[in-house]
Amino acid sequence: MGMDVITVKKKMDTTKYKEGVVRVGFFESSKYDGGLSVAKVARWNEFGIGVPKRPFMRPAMFENRTKLKEFLRSAYMKAIKDNTDTMKVLERFGEQCKGMIQNQIISTYSPPNSPITIYGGWIRNKKTGKPVYVEGKGFNAPLRDTGIMLHSVQHQEEEIRK
Repeated sequence: MGMDVITVKKKMDTTKYKEGVVRVGFFESSKYDGGLSVAKVARWNEFGIGVPKRPFMRPAMFENRTKLKEFLRSAYMKAIKDNTDTMKVLERFGEQCKGMIQNQIISTYSPPNSPITIYGGWIRNKKTGKPVYVEGKGFNAPLRDTGIMLHSVQHQEEEIRK
């Protein structure tokens, strides 16, 4: 004997089934020493604005899209079956996306850093035309210097319907 929809709705705590969105990436609150926005530096690298193009966010999501879709499908089905809060699914999803972006940052080696970035040296200031010495970071690891970008990846969940 089957159960009709009305009976199922009466047995379910519908306050736990909410719609929401997850934003994953870099938020304006994350800054480097000196106040430069991590989101701005991430955008420059992702799209190659003034620096060599080193996409890491879009590839992280694109390469894992099947895994992410399967996670959402199974997690929502389990939340409905177990009558648990669906916003927790979005929180776990955001955490997975964050980890995927961080892994992509760690595994990005191309294009390599310039010799000036690695070893340091004299460059000409674009505004003044005067030579300026730039300290090198001492290693070739694009997107990784201080670790601030890597540790600034965040996720935020927002309920859009209660």
